[in-house]
Amino acid sequence: MPYRILVVEDEADTREVLTILLGRDAHLVDTAESGPEAVELLARRSYDVILTNLHMPGMSGEELYRRIEQDWPHLTSRVVFVTAARPDTQFRARFGGRPVPILTKPYSADRLRQVIEEVVARDV
Repeated sequence: MPYRILVVEDEADTREVLTILLGRDAHLVDTAESGPEAVELLARRSYDVILTNLHMPGMSGEELYRRIEQDWPHLTSRVVFVTAARPDTQFRARFGGRPVPILTKPYSADRLRQVIEEVVARDV
């Protein structure tokens, strides 16, 4: 089943690869290269999954999550953090015990699909 997915990634090559991978599975993909751009898109439309880079200049993925939590709390369960580095040991504690999916780069297309399905199933 196709989902509407927002990809928030400051690296153009990674945004493009994710758009291609997700498009192959017939998902409807919007992209943002920054947290503020993602906020603009979120103000206009809802998403089944929000894939956001954890470490971005300006507004980090965690700061974007906090903004989503404030303005669109029903979407917090749909956020997946993507990172090349393991989050610090306090990362999960900052989310009050809520499950926060993390995709660590590099990841396979199958792992990406699995996480998307888990997020959507959890939100039903």
